[in-house]
Amino acid sequence: MEMDEAPKPRRTISPLFILLAWILFTLGVFALGYPRVRQAVISSGVLQYARQGEDSPLLPSQVRTVQVAFITASGKQQLVSFQTERMGGSQYHDSYEALLGGPTREVLNLGLVSYIHPKTSLIGVTLSNKILFVDISKDFLDSLDIVKATEQMKTTALAFSQVKDLVILVEGEPLEQ
Repeated sequence: MEMDEAPKPRRTISPLFILLAWILFTLGVFALGYPRVRQAVISSGVLQYARQGEDSPLLPSQVRTVQVAFITASGKQQLVSFQTERMGGSQYHDSYEALLGGPTREVLNLGLVSYIHPKTSLIGVTLSNKILFVDISKDFLDSLDIVKATEQMKTTALAFSQVKDLVILVEGEPLEQ
């Protein structure tokens, strides 16, 4: 190699060109993706939920219609349907939360009461082989009339077409009847 030959100049990419390409690429992704992301955010209800205050009515996706058994003045079971806030992942869970929460003012105005002790809380609900297992706190044992309280639990369970029987668990142990 001779010394007189000049080295070939290296091609270098200007940092300004790289920045410009990156900005154009980002704008392209934004322009193509924005309508889809915007539609997803709107349809999810996140914005509507963020705008509502605690006193605002619940969104339709936050309520569930449940059927719960209460006792009439003559001592008979009566199923009552009403809307309640979704508290769990299933209709069974929400129904038992509503039952254990006691009668609403509207239910009381119908002359219906509950024999389930008011401090009874729901531990869990599971459906297996068409048998509903409802685990509740030991406060249930302090119910005024344990037989009527158990009937309320059973009538509420059998209101579901998928349920053929009910097993009541008191803090994990089967209720002795």
